Amino acid sequence: MNMLVLTICLALSTAIPRILPAVFISRMHFSRGARKFLPVSVMAALIFPGVIQSSPNATACLTTIGLSVFCGLMNWPPITAVLASAGAVWLLLVLM
Repeated sequence: MNMLVLTICLALSTAIPRILPAVFISRMHFSRGARKFLPVSVMAALIFPGVIQSSPNATACLTTIGLSVFCGLMNWPPITAVLASAGAVWLLLVLM
């Protein structure tokens, strides 16, 4: 029984911080400029920590961050930006 309670508590502790921002943001009305900037900030939040931790090469990091910002500005789906960024890091590390 303790394992079930622990599993539920762990699930809630990871789900709540991800669900609450989505609920609050969906009810907000943003200006045109903010709507253009919001996807870029989401891409940065998703990709930046992983890029910094995964690559010791500064060129690969900066290129990948630039690619993720580009994907956000083009309003591409987040999975496209993540896969493109992961592919860019891999390609740059293989080539260097």
